Parts: sequence; structure tokens; C-alpha cells
Amino acid sequence: MPIDRISRAALKVLHGTGVVLFVGMCLLVLAQVVARKFFEPLVWSEELARYTFIWVAFLGWVIANQHKSHIHISLVLDRAGPKLKLALGVFADLLVIVFALIFTVKGWRLVQNNLDIETVTLFFDFWVVYLIIPVSALASIVVVGCDLVAVIRGRSTGKEVRL
Repeated sequence: MPIDRISRAALKVLHGTGVVLFVGMCLLVLAQVVARKFFEPLVWSEELARYTFIWVAFLGWVIANQHKSHIHISLVLDRAGPKLKLALGVFADLLVIVFALIFTVKGWRLVQNNLDIETVTLFFDFWVVYLIIPVSALASIVVVGCDLVAVIRGRSTGKEVRL
């Protein structure tokens, strides 16, 4: 099915972007420490590392949604029957979608409010930093929505239902 191939490719891009940004952030911090100790400090590296960390955190939110690996309390779920587990899982997914919709709207407002505000030491405006909020929220809606549709249609996604 072509949609499955597109979905897998998009998830590979998501994971690859997360890995590249995380490695880049670690290298930035390392370069900052080395430069401060042995050379002139890199003024811009701390700011870029901070913004990269923000992007990594929001991409991690999408990946955690994909794997259903967010922290959860399973007291009720462990004692529930299969139908209640399914209902609770659907309810939890719907809550994630509502939360992501709120993030999409509020994040887009942040992007628009920061279109002409420059970062302190870098070459781009703040909207680039805030863009990850609506992008990751939309990606979470797609990831959770696809799993939710599969569960409602009776096809198991292979992921344990977690709250």
C-alpha cells in the first residue's frame, strides 16, 4: 500500500532528524566547552544548542506518541478487561489529539508573533524556533490518529495500550 510506504518514509525522516539534531546539539555543547577552556568562547553555540534542544524535545514527543512510550500509571489499566482497556486507550488517544490541536493553534500564533524578531546571536528569526510546536503537534495528530483509526477498525497496531 502506498500510504504505508509514505508513512514509513516520514517516520524514518522524523527519527533521522531527531538523531541528527541530538548529535548536533551534543557536538555544539562539546565545542562550546572546549572553546571556552582552550580558545575564545563561541558566543553563538549556547543559543543554538538551546534551540536545538527544544526541537529535539518536541520531536521526542512525536516519537514517544508513535511508540506509546510516554510515562503512564497503569493501576486501572492492569485491572481492566479487554473492552475497558480498548475504551481507555481510545480515550487517551483522543485526549492526545485534543492536546495536540491546542498546541497546533497556540504554536502557530507563536510563529506568527515572532516573524520579525531576531535571535540574539544567530542568523535566523525566532519563528524558526517556535515552528517546531505546530509541526510536532500536527505530526502527533497524524501518528496517534493513524493508530486510533487502526484500533477502531479492529486492526491491532502491535502497540500495547498505555495510559
